[in-house]
Amino acid sequence: MTTLALTSGECETLLDHRLVMRALASAHAALSNGEATQPRPTMLRAEADSPDEPLLAAAVLPMTASWRGLAVVKLLSDAPLNRRRGLPAQRSTVALFDAATAECLALIDGMALTRIRTASATALATSLLARPSGRTLGLIGAGALALEHVRAHHHLGYDEVVAWSRTGARVERLAERVPRGVSVHAASTPAEVFGRAGVVCTVTPSVQPMVGAADVRPGTHINAVGSPPRPHFRELAEDVLSRADLVVVDAADVAIHESGNISAAVAAGSLRECDLVELGDLVIGKHSGRARDDDITVFNSVGVGLQDLATAELVASRARDLGVGREVAVRA
Repeated sequence: MTTLALTSGECETLLDHRLVMRALASAHAALSNGEATQPRPTMLRAEADSPDEPLLAAAVLPMTASWRGLAVVKLLSDAPLNRRRGLPAQRSTVALFDAATAECLALIDGMALTRIRTASATALATSLLARPSGRTLGLIGAGALALEHVRAHHHLGYDEVVAWSRTGARVERLAERVPRGVSVHAASTPAEVFGRAGVVCTVTPSVQPMVGAADVRPGTHINAVGSPPRPHFRELAEDVLSRADLVVVDAADVAIHESGNISAAVAAGSLRECDLVELGDLVIGKHSGRARDDDITVFNSVGVGLQDLATAELVASRARDLGVGREVAVRA
């Protein structure tokens, strides 16, 4: 028996945002229709490096899902303190299985796959929730995930970007790497980003909220994406979610327990669990989405295993068609 092994670099060359968006739309539709299974993950925590920072202890999050006769197990290692060590805060490996035979079909480094599927899911939400007028994309944060969001939204016609980062040099580096035809303008504050963009993506690992209701203009669509699946990480203040006309999540049960933005707003009474709408409900038309031009809409994403399954199936299929990757013998 052999398993297809793919590096992060190979995934990056094989994955196209338009193809990933279509795969994710099908997967989220299946979740809403009851055809896919998405259990809530349970985090396995290590001992804290310091008794003063127990919530920042390294952890492993097994993410699973099943759909289309396939199953996925993604092991996401999250170590926030790695940023101080100059190391990646997250590492992951995605294993794709035949659900009937239990054969491991592919073993994929998760770095590029996760980044691309995350930005593609955001772009899918933007296509379903943002006003059709205006093509300025706002970014709070300017790292690798921000760049991937520019690439994904470029396919939707967003060719002007307004970005803010605590480090101005990051915005300059972002501007050097965006697709041809995209212009990047630096903002001096997060509020300035909201003043100039109709769609704003927050892509920071922030513990304290960076965006309040006073920053948000009527008609804005917000993609809150940066927070890792830890309840104490938050980018949006509770009043943003209480002011929003519609709050969409990738999977409600996962968001309620893993998203700091959602759990804090529910605990404060600013948001009711029953008011959350899943992304798949928009895809299949179960919910109509934005009702008025001046609605404020929010897509809060923590990422789910089903997205990894759909993206892993796509990249494995393309790799085999193109002869990319290595077939590794895992059993005699």
